[in-house]
Amino acid sequence: MERVIDINGLQKSYGETVVLENFDLAVPSGNIFGLIGPNGAGKSTLIGILTGLLDYDEGDIVINGLTLNEENELSIKQQIASVLQPPLLFEHFTSHDFLHYICDLYEIDRRYLDQKINSMLEFLGLSEFEHAKINKLSSGSRKKLSFCAAILSEPKILFLDEPFESIDVISIGRMKTILNRLQEKGVTIIITSHILEIVENLCDDIAILHNHKVIAYLDSKTRHELQKDASLSEIFESYVEVEKPKNDVLKWL
Repeated sequence: MERVIDINGLQKSYGETVVLENFDLAVPSGNIFGLIGPNGAGKSTLIGILTGLLDYDEGDIVINGLTLNEENELSIKQQIASVLQPPLLFEHFTSHDFLHYICDLYEIDRRYLDQKINSMLEFLGLSEFEHAKINKLSSGSRKKLSFCAAILSEPKILFLDEPFESIDVISIGRMKTILNRLQEKGVTIIITSHILEIVENLCDDIAILHNHKVIAYLDSKTRHELQKDASLSEIFESYVEVEKPKNDVLKWL
């Protein structure tokens, strides 16, 4: 299967703190790909590196056939979009102006653009905030607005770092509908999330990150076999070897 992202020997540290070490990962094209792991496993750092927001120390990264380097940085960024945690927004723009600005950056065809923007805002329950300043929006509305901008930029690869945090149940369902439609069009989607039930139901392949690297790669076939007897949460705990609390630890409660 064609790989849209290929990472070999990636190293990233913050001072003396190692975040990613000898990190290898391949993401198949057209996949909804889940990245899960404990807090501090390096998921957000990895997304930051792949989207060009963070430098890395060593390693080779190829995104859609292009080596991630200064020469190819612009060409890669034109093919990707992201929703980060927290989302990066222009605080004093209105929602409407922000979406138009992002579409202009990506040189999106202006024909039917207002119709597309209005339909996205309506579908995700943001219509009433179209002319509101972004700095007045709730955390959930900010996250949904960032999601709208990413979708409207028509990416080939979409990075989502905790996209469902602070989002209401109805909007989560609608965001999942959009992601499934994008996959049908051939877009590759990489998601980090602590909500394992969503990852379990939405993603094709899943990588478990722990101790600075990928400790397990679960393709759809492997997952199907493992999940006959256990949930993704149980599988996850078995790989990261979470220490279970003593039975009497809450005896006071």
